[in-house]
Amino acid sequence: MVPIHTITRNGEIWRKILNSVADKYNCGVRFTISKGRLGYEGDQACAMEIIKETMALFGAGASAN
Repeated sequence: MVPIHTITRNGEIWRKILNSVADKYNCGVRFTISKGRLGYEGDQACAMEIIKETMALFGAGASAN
């Protein structure tokens, strides 16, 4: 597994992954990078579900339920 370091440009990778998951559901949420911070535009509830699903892809948050 490739470690993810927050001090690199991994935000762009996360943005692309999150937007790919959002496209899967066509819910109108778009993730953005601004001043080095990940953000989103659109429905907050949908964005949170996309984040949960994306984290589950990497084995994170599986015990959050």
